[in-house]
Amino acid sequence: MSVDAAVFGFAGVIVGAITSSAGTIFKEIATTRRELAQRDRIHERERRTAHDVFQRDSIVALQSAISDLIAAAYAELDRMITEYGRTETWPARRWETPTAVGWSETILRLESSRARVFDDDLRSLADRIRISAGDAVWATNLEEAKAAGEPLEPLNRSFNDRVGTVLPPLF
Repeated sequence: MSVDAAVFGFAGVIVGAITSSAGTIFKEIATTRRELAQRDRIHERERRTAHDVFQRDSIVALQSAISDLIAAAYAELDRMITEYGRTETWPARRWETPTAVGWSETILRLESSRARVFDDDLRSLADRIRISAGDAVWATNLEEAKAAGEPLEPLNRSFNDRVGTVLPPLF
């Protein structure tokens, strides 16, 4: 009987070792799957955070460029209106006319910021503001300047309203 007991004992040790090994393997597989899923969730959260930060920064930069563009357009229109009041001749811009103060830099900032914003409505409104401001500054007469400049404030309000909708979810 001692040989039978030894065989059964040995078989028990083997079955125990196999069971223990199988349990350890399944535990490791489950742990690995959980860790991979956790890593994927962390990666997705980090990617989403980077996306949101990029969009926030781009939208705020675009908003700043829009404000600077409108300020540059108004400053140039004020200069033109003052000259018109003095000379009674509208100072229509020509290629040789000096660029409005801050105009070129602001247009470049607006365009680069606009390219980084993913929201089509914001991009479209920014473009409409740029066109309206440009048309006002390059107007050939006072009436044309008024017609082109009048939409600037409503467009700016619409732009800022859209920013107010798009920006909060990015925080």
